[in-house]
Order: sequence, then C-alpha cells, then structure tokens
Amino acid sequence: MVDTAAQWAFEWSWPIMSHVKAEALTGWLLSLKGQIGTFTYRPRQALTSGLTGRTLAIQGYASNDAISVAGWAANASSGLRAGQFFQLGKQLLRIVDANAGADANGRVTISFEPSLRANIAAATPVNFASPAGEFRLSISDGYGYTLDPNKLPDLGSFTAREVI
Repeated sequence: MVDTAAQWAFEWSWPIMSHVKAEALTGWLLSLKGQIGTFTYRPRQALTSGLTGRTLAIQGYASNDAISVAGWAANASSGLRAGQFFQLGKQLLRIVDANAGADANGRVTISFEPSLRANIAAATPVNFASPAGEFRLSISDGYGYTLDPNKLPDLGSFTAREVI
C-alpha cells in the first residue's frame, strides 16, 4: 500500500481583464508547460500573522498531524487560530486546533491538516507570516483566451494541485 498523502487543490476563474493582461497571463500559463512546470501559491487570509522566529520544538514525523512549536515567551498567548495557514518545510498546512497559550517552556501544540508528508527536523522554521505551497496545473480550459460577447478576454477556469 502506498500512502500518497492529502494535497491541496484549488480552482479559479480569471476576472475580466485587458488584452495586455490576458496576453501576459497566457504567456505565463504556457511557460508552465501544462502539468510539467510549477508555481508558488500564497493563500489569501482575511487575517495575516506577523509571527516570526518560531521553530519546530521536536522532530515532526511523516503522517503526523500535530507538532510542537517553540519560540513564544513562557505562558504567552499563541495568537494562533483555527483555519490559519502556515508552512513547514515545503508543505502548506492549515491549523485545525492550537493551544491558546504557550506552556512554561514557550511551546505551543498545533494540530493541522493535511498530515506531514516527510520527516521535518527539530529547529526547522515555521512560517506563519507568508505561507506558500508549490502547485502545478491539473486541468484548464486551454492556454489561450477567447473573447466574450463584449470582445473582452476570457481565460476560462483552471484547477491546480499541490506538488507532492
């Protein structure tokens, strides 16, 4: 049995845009060479986090869905919330549950999804401020654009999946 792990996927449609912007996006899409190339995606969050200087307190193991993160003052508020994205190594993760405050050692336990896909060494930085994932196209309506009834570019919709 092979565990392929969960991966993020998203679908988007482009808004109405100028011909110049549509041509630039078409060039970028073509540069991905279909499902070969990859791109970095930073999820939008209503509330961003300014947390920096946090590291993995102990090693995180593949298939785990919880980690201990160090870097808070003893018993300080964690400032973390369910639904918040973060990045550990190259993997994009989302908090399911987190302690409201750090313990006496300045550590916070975080539960997340999806599970870790690889072992992550202790002291690895945890990115709360600008988390990102590596994605590749999986489905598109094409790599060019058509014109809508108002003769404005229509790029259709696209689906991308996280690289695993």
